[in-house]
Amino acid sequence: MDRVTALVAIAHLKLRLELLERHPEILEGIDMIDIKRPIELAGMRSRLARARKLETDIGVTGQRYDRVLDKIDEQHKALQGHAGELENNSAQLEQLLGSMIAGDNGGPNDGEAGSSGSEVGQVITSKVDGQ
Repeated sequence: MDRVTALVAIAHLKLRLELLERHPEILEGIDMIDIKRPIELAGMRSRLARARKLETDIGVTGQRYDRVLDKIDEQHKALQGHAGELENNSAQLEQLLGSMIAGDNGGPNDGEAGSSGSEVGQVITSKVDGQ
């Protein structure tokens, strides 16, 4: 639309508006259409209010969820340190038990021959002394 056509259209609308302002009885003869809301829009205000409440509730739930995850992270870090200590203690215990089971206490077991070939330690036999 060029400028001249737009200017004429605007002037025409202003003229109609001026006519209606001076003679409002013209509108009385026109049947006004009662525009009803579509059924889809009925109750939209309550739906929007419900959606806002739901959005707020989701935000609160998200904050609670974040707090729980933070506590889980703290506990996980503590357990990681504790697991490292347990692994270290377990290795030391295995080493200690291994030396006890193998009899590796620095000397031969009772009744075994020492480095000189003679029996070392207390040897229990069924012989009585002097026999």
